[in-house]
Formats: sequence, C-alpha cells, structure tokens
Amino acid sequence: MKENNLLDSKPHEINGKVEILTEKMETLPIQSEVTNFKPKVKDRKFLRVGLVLVTLGIAFGGLKFIQERNISAKPNLETTLPNILSVQAIPIKLVNSYSVSQNYTGIVEAKRTSELGFEQSGLLTSIYIEEGEEVTKGTAIAQLDTSQTKAQKAVLIAQKDRAIATLKELENGARPEVIAATRASLAQEQAKLRELQTGPRPEVIAATRASLLQEQAKLQELQTGPRPEVIAATRASLLQEQAKLQELQTGPRTEDIEVARSGVLDLEEQLNLARLQEKRREELYTEGAISQEQFDEASTQADTLQARLEQAKSELEKLETGTRREQVEAQQARVGQAQSQLDELIAGTRREQIEAQRARVGQVQSQLDELIAGTRSEQIEAQRARVGQVQSQLDELIAGTRREQIEAQQAEIRRFEAQISEIDVVLRKSTLFAPFSGTVSVRHLDEGVVVNAGQGVVRLVEGGERKVRVGVPPANTSSLRVGTQQEVRVGDRIYNARVLSILPEVDSMTRTQSVILALPQSIAPGTVVRLGLNQTYEMEGYWLPTSALVWGERGLLASYALVPPSQSDLDLPAGTYQTEKRMVEVLHTEGDRSLVRGVLQPGDLVVTNGTNQLAPGQLVRYLQ
Repeated sequence: MKENNLLDSKPHEINGKVEILTEKMETLPIQSEVTNFKPKVKDRKFLRVGLVLVTLGIAFGGLKFIQERNISAKPNLETTLPNILSVQAIPIKLVNSYSVSQNYTGIVEAKRTSELGFEQSGLLTSIYIEEGEEVTKGTAIAQLDTSQTKAQKAVLIAQKDRAIATLKELENGARPEVIAATRASLAQEQAKLRELQTGPRPEVIAATRASLLQEQAKLQELQTGPRPEVIAATRASLLQEQAKLQELQTGPRTEDIEVARSGVLDLEEQLNLARLQEKRREELYTEGAISQEQFDEASTQADTLQARLEQAKSELEKLETGTRREQVEAQQARVGQAQSQLDELIAGTRREQIEAQRARVGQVQSQLDELIAGTRSEQIEAQRARVGQVQSQLDELIAGTRREQIEAQQAEIRRFEAQISEIDVVLRKSTLFAPFSGTVSVRHLDEGVVVNAGQGVVRLVEGGERKVRVGVPPANTSSLRVGTQQEVRVGDRIYNARVLSILPEVDSMTRTQSVILALPQSIAPGTVVRLGLNQTYEMEGYWLPTSALVWGERGLLASYALVPPSQSDLDLPAGTYQTEKRMVEVLHTEGDRSLVRGVLQPGDLVVTNGTNQLAPGQLVRYLQ
C-alpha cells in the first residue's frame, strides 16, 4: 500500500517553488516494509531491479516538470499587466512633536453667593426685600422678633443702675444717721445684756404677774360663759341697729324735707342780703369811707353764707332722693354683725376659744416662772454675742467701706455691662444685613415662620465680574499663567477669560487641578463653559491616514510601503512598485489620521487606500 502511494506521489508547489522528494526519503519506508515482509532470496533480486527502475523514472519526471515550469514562468506582458493594481500613496515626513486640543468644562458662578440666615432662632417678623431686587452692602434684609430680648435688656439696665447706686454708697461710706442708729442699737443690746446679768427687775415681775391674773380672769370668764347684762346690752345694740335699718328703708319724712327746704330758702335770702352789703361796702371802700377790715368782714360773711347754702342744698337733695342702696346694705351688715354677736353670746363660749385662752395663760405663766427663776447663762451668752455683732457693725461703719467691697461691686457692674453688651449683640444679630452688594436670587421663607439658627432665608448673588472653576489635569496647567487671557466657549460664542488663580491642590476624586477664570457679568451663573487648551508633546513619528493601517501579525498594526520590484529581469511598466509590510505603533490618533512609528524612513511611499486588497510582495502601480 505504501509503495503504491510513493509511486503515485507528485511534486508539491510551495510559495512558487518545487520541492522534490529525494531518493533517501522514498527508500526509508520501503526498506522497513521489505524487512518486515522477509521474501525469498530469488524474489529479492527482482525487487531490487524494480526499485532502481522506479527511482530512475521519478528522477526523469521531476527534471521534465522543472523544465516545463521554467518555460511557463516567463512573463507574458499581454496577460500580467491587467492584474497590477493601481494604488495611492504618500511620501511620509518625520515630525518631532504633535499638539492635542482638549476641552474642559466648568460652571459659571458669581464671585460670592451666600445663603443668608440668622445666627439664632426666632420668629421671623419682617422681610424687607423681594426676589430679583438689588441691594447694597449693609442693607437690612429680614428681622426677627426682639420683644423678649429688649425686656431682658431693660431688666439688666435696672440691675446695673442699682449696682451703681450701691457702689456710690460704698464709696461715700456710711451716713451719720446710719452710724447713730447702729450706735443706738448697740446701746440697747448692751442694756439688755446688763439686764440679763442683773436679773429681772421687781416691777417687770409684778407686771408679768398682773398680766397672768388678767389672762386667768379671761379664761374663767370664757369657762363660765357670758353674763346676762352683756347679753342684754348686745340685744339692745341689735334693736338699735335694726331701728336705724328700718328708718333707712322707709326713707326721710315729709316734714324733714319741708324743714330742709325752708332752711335753704332762708339761707338764700340771707346770702342775697349779704351780697348787697358786700357791694355797698366795696363802693364805700373805694371812696375811702370805710376801712379794709370792714370790707373784708362783709366779704367773709357772704362767703360763709354761700358755704352754708351749699351744704343745706346738699342735705335737701339727699332727703329728696332718699336713702342710697349702699347705705341700706351697710346698715344691714351692721345688723347682721350685732345679731352674730348676740347669737354667739347666747350659744356660749366655744371650746377652741377656751383652749386658745388657756394656751395664753400658760405662756404668761412660763414667762413669770422664767423671770422668778432668773436669767440662764446661755441667754446671757447669746445676748453677749448679739452685742458683739452690733459692735462689729458699728466699727465697720465708722472705719468706712473696705477696698475689696468696692472692687467687688465694680466687678458686679462690669458683669451687668457685659450682659447688656451681649444683649446688644443679640439685638444686632436679630436683623439680617446684606454682607455684600448683589441681587436677591431666591426668597426661601415668609413672615410668621420660626426659623432655626443657620437656616437660609434668602440667597444673595454678588453682581459684577463672574468666575468659572475648571478642572484641568496637572500636566496641562503648566501652560497657564495667572493674569493671561484664555478663550472659552459659551454656547456658540467665544469669550476671553482672565486666569485669576490656579489652586495648588489636586482634587482627590477627579485628579484635576482647579483653574479659576474671570468672565464678563453678562454671563449668568449656572452657564456651562468650555475651556480649550492645546498641549504639545515631544515625540518623533509619521502622520498617516487611518485608512493606511492594516492588521499585522499577533494583533499588531502595519502599513504597506512601496519599494522597487525585486525581479529586475521583468519588463514592467513605469511606476510599478512592490508592496512591503512594515510593522508600526500608533502613538496618537486625531480625527482620520494617526501618528505612528516603526520600520519606516522619511520619504517612504506608504499606501493610503485599498490596503485590504494587498498582500506582501504584490506588484502595484503608484498613481501620483
């Protein structure tokens, strides 16, 4: 089987070359087969002859095939020229650097934007501004209720004034009358001490004994009950009060009214006569006929009659109008009081009255026993201590106020002043002022709301120049300088923005460095701004169209370079080149072109289109 395969084998074509199997390669399997078969000696001779013949035939056939192949490989211009592809290529140039334009986004904001609120909680009573209203620095914006704070301030002011008065008193020292009063108190306490030391006087004991007898008599009277004559006197007083009440209830009699009316008429006539006399006396006095004393007597008499007439008219009016209700009620109260006293006398003395009187008798008895027994030593010691205390007070008043007391009072005044200053601060902070000039953007609250400390009431946006904060990679901030102008894009418009500052720290989240730029006031806060920066990188390479790149071996990129044909014996038309695959590395891509480096040289022609139809070593025509 293997022998037949070898005989039927043909030469193979690999990359346009013919590979011929050698005799050695063909005889190896045959020898192994013959060894295994082990034929007879006679058969071996014929087998060797056959093998020699087969080998010669194969060698002759191979030579014949090579000769025919060389003949057929001669170029035929009429058949090969239509298969040469036409390609476009560019000569490449070496560049030492490239620039990259990057856009970085930021949000426009005012230089200062504050959520204004109070430092303390309270009732919001007034808001003086509206949304969109412009305010200047120091303008009052809102107000909290300060009634309770003002009341506290008034109390502190009063306490301060009192402390100041006390300080003046301490600085001026004790008044003479205070010293005299203290000296009198000392004398009194000393007299009590001497009295205790000498014992009670006989007249004091006699007076206490008399008081005891009096209290015992009252106790006995309470125990025996009221006497009949006391009850009779009380009953008579009750009847008298009842008669007065009845008289008030029935009102004044007619004859009393007539008597009062006639008295009024009589006084009127007397007053008229007195007025005439006074007038005549005045004329005489004017003429010098009478003295001043005579004129004054007439005038005084007229005034006296006028007063009596007014009183009589009042009495008449009282009789005509009758008894007033409050008089009746007052008399009824007196009747009730007298009735209660009579009922109490008839009912007898109550037990608690007897017990109270017995207690008073015991108290007076104790005082009498104490006086008879004499003064105890502890009483003398206590009185001596009181004398020493008053003596110390007198010495202190005479010596004057001590310095430390004045300083303590001054410290007390300073404490009140500090508390008043604290209240003033609270009052100032109860009004919300604009910390800078700007426009009220948002009004969060209305009047009547209890606000918390730090809660936003309004949002104030400062006018003037705007600013934008843009995050830029640290490597790109080196091209920026404070004070330089940079172009920024807002929508379709481009503005010049001045670099205000470049913050030194890198944001831990975005890994960028903040660049702050100044913008015109016309750009509203919250607008999106884009900052464009060009960054130049020092790196050698070649710019190629992206269409010139093809996939090479192991996932790498490559390009086709045009080189002269390696077979110079062919009759090729002008502009014919052979493709050569060059491995490249892409350094940067920008739009439809890429910066690459690899086995390329300046001036090389690189195919720019149709690269997917090419193969290494292919003949192509370069179209300039």
